[in-house]
Amino acid sequence: MKGWVICGILLGNIIIQSSLFPFIQIYGVQPDSLAVLVVSFALLAGNPTSAVVGFFGGLLQDILYGQSIGICALQYMLAGYIIGLVYGKVFADKMIVCMFFVALTVLLRDVLVFIQMFFAGLDVSMYNIFFTVILPEIVYTVAVTPLIYYLMRRLYKYRFMNRRWHFGS
Repeated sequence: MKGWVICGILLGNIIIQSSLFPFIQIYGVQPDSLAVLVVSFALLAGNPTSAVVGFFGGLLQDILYGQSIGICALQYMLAGYIIGLVYGKVFADKMIVCMFFVALTVLLRDVLVFIQMFFAGLDVSMYNIFFTVILPEIVYTVAVTPLIYYLMRRLYKYRFMNRRWHFGS
């Protein structure tokens, strides 16, 4: 049941991100809801759930938006795995903790995109990219974080989401 709920969340996210978010762009920047979901799963469920959510969510984005398959999947999987390492070590009920990790995730992902653009031979200025793309995206995503994280915390109050898999007798 938990797997189906996660699949539904990822499909709903990609539908909302592709249909609604282009209409709420501010200066060409839209919130990164997948980053918020990956961080939410990392803080509420830990590894490997957050890494798997990051991989499949990024893969869906690669299939729909990307020119090469696997770049977003790798970025979100790494973010989910790294933040999943702090599961149980931070107080996940505080919204400010989630907002901090979301800002860190968006920063990490955008720096990885900048590095990819640099090695692709594009002439880009880190100063220009930081103030026109990265910083506004961080602010906008952090502003959307409380709503998504609140819904995820409510979802994790249900027993089926907290059940661990046990194999054997």
